Amino acid sequence: MAFNHSLKTLHLNRADIKDEEGVEIAKVLYNNKTLVKLELEGNCLGPNTARTLAKALAVNKTLQFLDLESNSLTNETEDFQGLLEMLRALQKNTTLLSLNLGNNKLEPPIGKEIKKLLEVNKTLIDLEIGFNNFELRDVSSSR
Repeated sequence: MAFNHSLKTLHLNRADIKDEEGVEIAKVLYNNKTLVKLELEGNCLGPNTARTLAKALAVNKTLQFLDLESNSLTNETEDFQGLLEMLRALQKNTTLLSLNLGNNKLEPPIGKEIKKLLEVNKTLIDLEIGFNNFELRDVSSSR
């Protein structure tokens, strides 16, 4: 898949994908030059997947839509580091247009990091953050 030249969209929603498998999927983005949309909603992705996605989003120039809704990206609030790394990588990413982080039990420190992201990243136009543990004012920006 890393070097596939035809696949544009990959839907892996509710496929019981664990964090270790999510890492391997994220690694595909290091080299893939055609995938535009990746949907991973409703799996068991955790901090390691988020950490690997951070590295991928720093180099990938084609992915525009990423759906991570209803996962456990912070391992039930135990490990924020991977998601923080991913949000920081997005500060420099200029291709991702849509990111869904809804329903991941994210806490206020993540909301503050999202606010920093929105102050720098001007290409992200669709951000879903509902059903987390912070308020909209934690991420509002003067965009």
